[in-house]
Amino acid sequence: MKGPDNIDRNPATLKQTAFDRVRAMILRGEVRPGEPLRERELSDKLGLSRTPLREALNKLEIAGLVENQPHRGYTVTVVDLKTAGELLDLRMILDAHAAALAAASITEKGIAELDAVMRRLAAFEAHEHLSLDDLAEEVRTGMRIHEIIVRETGQRFLIDTLNALYGRLSLLIWVDVLWIDRWDLTRAEHKEIVAAVTARDRKRAARAAELHVQRSRDDLQRVVDAQSLLHGTHRPLAEGRR
Repeated sequence: MKGPDNIDRNPATLKQTAFDRVRAMILRGEVRPGEPLRERELSDKLGLSRTPLREALNKLEIAGLVENQPHRGYTVTVVDLKTAGELLDLRMILDAHAAALAAASITEKGIAELDAVMRRLAAFEAHEHLSLDDLAEEVRTGMRIHEIIVRETGQRFLIDTLNALYGRLSLLIWVDVLWIDRWDLTRAEHKEIVAAVTARDRKRAARAAELHVQRSRDDLQRVVDAQSLLHGTHRPLAEGRR
């Protein structure tokens, strides 16, 4: 049942709506890292009661996008660069492994899904200028490539681990989008990963996936280096594969 604000008032739907809308606010930069997320303000802004918002914040904490701090309540997670480097190193290994496995086992359904995703991404790429909402949708669509590939491995622990990593690293995707003007490289890398997996070329798929994450890691380091020049400090990412 929908209320006058056109929001479905089913409790389960309200929980998901609250989660989706607060997550979108974080990923679009409407609330900044370290900024408090006050239930009353969110309730007024989103037109939702505090119960589904509280449950959504708990879920966002599990996903790594918010933190619950004593005497402060919920705040948007501040990206810890050492942790980010470690997570990207782990993702690089697991993404390459997943791509190789998927190249050997992908189903016709999986190939069809990847083809549909690529057609959707091509539609975004055809536009010279995208709104922030369109760009956010392209980011979400691009992540579907990785989710489909890991699902096609059929390995439950790998699927759960990588999906958790994708959630934790969601904020870093915007490094490519907003801080470093290299989104064209992301698009090209996605095309190569999909081409390799659907061609069932395990070695090529693993290498494409590895290079994709390595480039993201290098981009993050460029942001760190730029900040170091401004503040006179050097903050390397966690030691890993370079």
